[in-house]
Amino acid sequence: MLVTRRWESHPANSPDLILQFFGNEFHGYGDDMPETLRRLTELLGYEKEEDGAGMNAAKKIAAELNRRKDDIPAFRRLRCLKLDQLNEFLFSTKLNPPIGDQVHHDMHAPLSHYFIHTSLNSYFTGNVFGKYSILPIIEALEQGVRVVELDLWPDGRGSICVRPSWNFEKPLKLQECLDSIKEHAFTKCTYPLIITFKDGLKPELQSKATQMIQQTFNHMVYHHDPHSLEVFPSPQQLRNKILISRRPPKELLYANDDDGKVGVRNGVEIRQHPADPNYQSLVSFHVVEPRGMLQNVLTGKANKIQRPGWYETDIISFTQKRFLRTRPQRKLLIYAPYKPQRAWMHGAQLIALSRKEEKEKLWLMQGMFRANGGCGYVKKPDFLLNAGPSGVFYPTVNPVVVKILKVKIYMGDGWIVDFKKRIGRLSKPDLYVRISIAGVPHDENIMKTTVKNNEWTPTWGEEFTFPLTYPDLALISFEVYDYEVSTADAFCGQTCLPVSELIEGIRAVPLYDERVQNCKMWRHDVDIRTKEDPELTRLAGSNINQTKPDQKGEFWCKPSSDQATDLGLDIYK
Repeated sequence: MLVTRRWESHPANSPDLILQFFGNEFHGYGDDMPETLRRLTELLGYEKEEDGAGMNAAKKIAAELNRRKDDIPAFRRLRCLKLDQLNEFLFSTKLNPPIGDQVHHDMHAPLSHYFIHTSLNSYFTGNVFGKYSILPIIEALEQGVRVVELDLWPDGRGSICVRPSWNFEKPLKLQECLDSIKEHAFTKCTYPLIITFKDGLKPELQSKATQMIQQTFNHMVYHHDPHSLEVFPSPQQLRNKILISRRPPKELLYANDDDGKVGVRNGVEIRQHPADPNYQSLVSFHVVEPRGMLQNVLTGKANKIQRPGWYETDIISFTQKRFLRTRPQRKLLIYAPYKPQRAWMHGAQLIALSRKEEKEKLWLMQGMFRANGGCGYVKKPDFLLNAGPSGVFYPTVNPVVVKILKVKIYMGDGWIVDFKKRIGRLSKPDLYVRISIAGVPHDENIMKTTVKNNEWTPTWGEEFTFPLTYPDLALISFEVYDYEVSTADAFCGQTCLPVSELIEGIRAVPLYDERVQNCKMWRHDVDIRTKEDPELTRLAGSNINQTKPDQKGEFWCKPSSDQATDLGLDIYK
């Protein structure tokens, strides 16, 4: 539900005290203070001095800037810092970001111990009716995607093209896709890139594809016998390597891909062609799609939260050493609802998601893989890796709050720069922020700030509290909207961040558009604080905040844990 904190009617500090403190620390006077800094000073002045707020927050800001002065090239040459430098530091998303930008996870564990940034329909420019191009592949690689997918089919002229099984548009040539991948594979990071081929090629065309792959990538392709490998190499060992995986067409998924046995689909026998040996030697992952109970595990269709069945715990055990790929099921020409966090909490490494559909899910995907410096590999939490056969982790059994996340929205800025271009009008907006948590069902929650009318630089000073049972799987989203009375509220920017990566303190949070492109001047300034207590025993879902309806007379409701989702699974082994 929508919740806000009841604020004290009497301030603990005066804004003048904090203004005077900053003036003494950074050699300036009140008249010299930039307007954005003055507004923040006023908000801090009315806070109680607890949990790093008020004057305590101001002292932490000053100490951090003085400590980092020599690490910032523009400040290093200055004899002393002034209010302008304080303002630049505090409101810069590069100098004062909410998360770090360096790889810091252990990259020496087996490859199966990581969530891997995966794309679906990598060459589509839009939905299923869109055109095919190498540009989406390049864009995905530049944003840190580590798994791209190509559908290989005969072009009718003795060569190979890239297109889906249906073909509404002109197909791509396989060679131009391979050339683009080679050029951009390691521009974002040097950790391994996985290319998934979904192919219906006969052996003679498989042989031709093998030659093209070897000539293009040469020594970059990683070779091994997948049947003899007990443990996958680590991302560190596979740096600058290309891994090939193969996902046969749907009618061949249940056949044996080595001896040409017959597969059955809808009661019709379909004979699989024996694979070319050289083509098979390139494949690092063999794919089999499960059926029956196992296929339904991650659909989220249960009517209530219950203890896991043997098949669910077996999935988590399975993903400790093998790969699981999930994707949304297509219904007719659209994808069914899909919750990637449902698959993450079962240990699935490869969550395939189209970059042109389901924008809210794309935001979650981007948020997850902003972790670990955006390198495309995020190490799974230990509780997904260390659980034994008799004690497999399952997030809905006896959840206990282990961390309290407090987020205060101070102010927003940058709207006036290109608001007309992006939103379509120049009048002052009525902005509010929607804050939500995505993760295990007990942690999911949605809240929002009040609406600030006719403000280019709105200030809120509103705090929200989120109790978390599994913070390592939690993502926090900030979405900004322009309130409308008679029509749908206009989207004005968003960002999604992994809770486990958040840096405490007052941070400048960058905002992105619906396609996850950076809105360079748009940002929000947020105070992030956490409290950890292993002795906390409050059951998840207990009410910490007070509630009230939103301005349209409705309630923001906690997402239902039994909301139906549909997805498909591929097992890599």
